[in-house]
Amino acid sequence: MAAAAERLRGVVKETPLVPFECADERVELRLKLECLQETGAFKARGAWTQIAQLSAEQKAAGVVTTSSGNHGKALAWAAQRAGVRATIVMPADAYPNKIQACRDFGAEVVLGSTRAEAERLCRERVDAGATLVHPYDAENTIQGAGTVGLEIAREWPEVEMVVVQVGGGGLLAGCALAIRQTLGRRVLILGVEPEGAPSMKLSLERGRAVTLERITTKVQGLCPPYSGALNTEICGLLVDQVITLEDQAIFAAQRELVLRGGWDVEPAGAAACALVLAGRLPKLALIGRSREHRLRVACVVSGGNPDPAQIAALRRQPE
Repeated sequence: MAAAAERLRGVVKETPLVPFECADERVELRLKLECLQETGAFKARGAWTQIAQLSAEQKAAGVVTTSSGNHGKALAWAAQRAGVRATIVMPADAYPNKIQACRDFGAEVVLGSTRAEAERLCRERVDAGATLVHPYDAENTIQGAGTVGLEIAREWPEVEMVVVQVGGGGLLAGCALAIRQTLGRRVLILGVEPEGAPSMKLSLERGRAVTLERITTKVQGLCPPYSGALNTEICGLLVDQVITLEDQAIFAAQRELVLRGGWDVEPAGAAACALVLAGRLPKLALIGRSREHRLRVACVVSGGNPDPAQIAALRRQPE
């Protein structure tokens, strides 16, 4: 993790950890604003960590990934910075602004009409020699994402709970590694994922990575068909609990961050703090807590690349 932090020094931002008021006076909430990161999301950390370790031959052959948006944008940015050719295979229903962002960074964007087709198109390019940069299930990606946790631990060593959203699980796995290495077992680590895409929760319950047969959430970015096998193993060892939330709670938290906080946050980016703002923290964690003895909670705001039409409609709503 320290090596990843060193590779990222001067390349990505050390994002702020800011106080944010919530209705529960028993909770002191701070938000890790990765929505202000390079490319608008924490994904820049993992993408650069991967690109920085490519061999000369790999750089010459180019890189490829599948992504609904933020990882693709981050990889396109990192590849452009390093002078590497990048191909981003995206689902046809990805946010148009995220598709354009990948192109703006010089990447070739290939659209797949289905997830299966996108994976096939990606495999074809790997077979032709490109290096796959997995969006979440790879050691270097996890190490890069984990620097978010390192920064939380360094800035707020008194933190008692860290809450992280879960898509494929790379951010949660990386933060869990960082927090355990620096602050030990005294910190509670929670994951949050949509109840319409509970891949990590099911994987931990079954002791292995599982593939979802059905995905119903509308929270784009937190709905891969499976959590990574490596991530599942790490989270099974280091994470205290993964909790699912309905989409409504996640979108409501996004509204709070946009209207009250003033940040451009996509729905996926608001999922972790939704647990706090919706009053869904585990009851056991709040036993004995009061205004004078508040639970110190850090939540990651993972991404700030919302669909422009959705964010415009949200801002038109009365507070």
